[in-house]
Amino acid sequence: NEANAFEAGRITGKEAQAIGIHIAFAPVVDVNNNPANPVINTRSFGEDPQAVARMSAAFVRGVQGEGVAAVAKHFPGHGDTDTDSHTALPIVSSNRARLEAVELVPFRAVVDAGISGVMTAHIALPAIAHDSIPATLSPAIISGLLRDTLHFRGVTYTDALSMEGIGGGYTVEKSAVLAVKAGADVLLKPTDVRRAIDAVVAAVEHGEITPARIDASVRRLLELKLRTGAIQHPIVALDSLRIAVGSATSRGTAARIASEAITLLRDDASLVPVKTGGTTLVLTYASENDLDAGRVFGATVRAAVRNARVVRITPRWSRAQLDSLVRPADRLVIATQVRTIEGEGRFSVAKPVAQWIDSIAATHAVIVAAHGNPYVLREFPHVGAYLATWGRGPALEDAAARAITGRIGVTGKAPVSLPGFFARGDGLVRVAPPSLSTAMSDTLRRVLDRAIADSAFPGAFVVVGRRSGIVAQMGAGHLDVGPSPVPDEHTLWDMASLTKVLALTSAMMQLVEQGTVELDAPVQRYLPQWKGPNKDRVTVRDLLTHRSGLPAWRPIYKEATTPAEALALVFATALDTLPRVRMVYSDLGAILMGEIVRTVSGQRIDAYTRDHVFGPLGMKETSYLPDPALLPRIAPTEVDPWRQRHLRGEVHDENAYALGGVSAHAGLFSSGSDLAHLAQAYLNGGVFGGVRVFKESTIRQFTAVQDSTFSNRALGWETPTGGNSAGHLMTRPSFGHTGFTGTSFWVDPTDDLFVIMLTNRVNPTRANTKISAWRQAVADAAVSLTRQLAPAQP
Repeated sequence: NEANAFEAGRITGKEAQAIGIHIAFAPVVDVNNNPANPVINTRSFGEDPQAVARMSAAFVRGVQGEGVAAVAKHFPGHGDTDTDSHTALPIVSSNRARLEAVELVPFRAVVDAGISGVMTAHIALPAIAHDSIPATLSPAIISGLLRDTLHFRGVTYTDALSMEGIGGGYTVEKSAVLAVKAGADVLLKPTDVRRAIDAVVAAVEHGEITPARIDASVRRLLELKLRTGAIQHPIVALDSLRIAVGSATSRGTAARIASEAITLLRDDASLVPVKTGGTTLVLTYASENDLDAGRVFGATVRAAVRNARVVRITPRWSRAQLDSLVRPADRLVIATQVRTIEGEGRFSVAKPVAQWIDSIAATHAVIVAAHGNPYVLREFPHVGAYLATWGRGPALEDAAARAITGRIGVTGKAPVSLPGFFARGDGLVRVAPPSLSTAMSDTLRRVLDRAIADSAFPGAFVVVGRRSGIVAQMGAGHLDVGPSPVPDEHTLWDMASLTKVLALTSAMMQLVEQGTVELDAPVQRYLPQWKGPNKDRVTVRDLLTHRSGLPAWRPIYKEATTPAEALALVFATALDTLPRVRMVYSDLGAILMGEIVRTVSGQRIDAYTRDHVFGPLGMKETSYLPDPALLPRIAPTEVDPWRQRHLRGEVHDENAYALGGVSAHAGLFSSGSDLAHLAQAYLNGGVFGGVRVFKESTIRQFTAVQDSTFSNRALGWETPTGGNSAGHLMTRPSFGHTGFTGTSFWVDPTDDLFVIMLTNRVNPTRANTKISAWRQAVADAAVSLTRQLAPAQP
């Protein structure tokens, strides 16, 4: 799939650029048409030259579209060798016609695609160069074939000069000088850098290498630095790493590509998907030092299959040890983690283990999932089912496990052949079970379309997701009542009272964690200026649970002319009742808590959350007072009779507006894409993208009902009542909140689910109150489908 190759390249380039890497030594464009190749193997796109060419060119476009230089390797083609150039010099007997028909096809494609660099191979081609000199040191290969014939004008790199394909026959000095004379611009990894430099300098001084030859390489390198931004931007902004590297979107793309790659090459007894009932033994085979290999695979199978036992085995295990594991098992699922190891030429399962796997297949149902080397099937030809992942890593382990357990379908096709076992293009199909993502999208679409037909709101965007990522997201309707765009994941919405949980409660959670704020401390400890009858009895917990005795609201926007005056009016507002007598949802209490945040942290609520919550989570579209340049992306709210204009990009809440647009009770703007980050952090115990913003214990503390005799309120959060915006199905540990403009945010840890619904139901008037039923319909649909098609694992 060329689109997948492009996406893999694009993400590689984006992440490389973010961490200051300007050159990617990828793609491998070798045509791997020799199953005995000990070094290329799954690094190649396959054995068909045209397919490798298409994939390689797409990858190059993806990488270089992000401003990173791609480097194709290993010229003129390292695919048809059975010797590892890390240990010896492979001799390739191909003639020019064969080279043109096979090995050079992908290189021509990437040159045509504008590739920035090419890396040479430590292989000898006597039929082409008329000698046994390695291609890296051969003018006939680099200057002749690559530059003169293929018309490549970019930078040439040697493969590592420390490899025995070069080092075994040449000194450091000799290999450096010959490589430059052959046409190499960059000498990669000489065993002694100083000696290599001195040798090239001496060769220039003695006339063996001309200054013009050096100047040509220097010019190419300077041009490369200019194109990649290495000169203009030598330092990267570290805050971009959280956004660009390992993002949820990129991980989702990796998971999708991995799922599409899984290939079922044998299943004579229909063992896949694995049957229920009985006991399943899961063996993950990897070297002693490969400690992470197989962990995700084993955990995913164990989560999906009852009575599954996972055991890690290594090449040192004896037959007796292996036999002792099998006796109580009805079936075996074996994941082989076999990778090529530079310089060792070893890419097989240890012989005693391979023989045991082959023999046990005579008495047990055996499913093998080959991670890494796909050719290991020839080592145990009698296994009942055989899958290839064509690589290694967590995404492929998860996909293979999900395929074996029937969680996803299998559609992959082999890019290579193994004579006697499978041919290129082979691959059995297993139909996918009903997809939660597809079913969720279809159902939510129907619900939203009916809501818009009911005039509940002009437009909406809904995101449903889990710990692992987004399940479904979609926009419906339009941003405005007239012709306007359809909302998408980057549309900005006025959060209204969602500000109380997204910004204020998040800040309070962190401050309580740090010990800077105590929940049962009197508010006057932090705000001594907040004075009046019985105010000394009000605690921070009372404000968070809306039991302070404050009134629900006060129209300070009608009384104040400046933000300072508006805040003074909040401080002056008297209590309606004693604290802890009843629950009255109060904006005024939230405004006071915003001042607590400012007092103890030294930052206003917008700056604090930007630096400590939204920034670390990569929520770059979440802020107060959005830039006017973003107006086309902002959903309009009400045609406001007080301000006498249609509001867009300014806070809808009048009191927040009177406070300058920044308040702890309202004023935040955000997108569906950003809010999904925060929701996933809550489901993952306070972590998103490797960054922790809350402790798991703090999440539990703040989302637990505080006093059910008063209400269902947690600390800042609502919890389900059976009739609120959580719908009728969310479990008791769920927590969420709504916003007056038509927004809602709910997290259900038990079902591993979050539901975010963003609308502008107040457009054009707040008199429209139809949204309540539709919020419940969206939440109920999400929970019901999740439980039906993909229930959370305990």
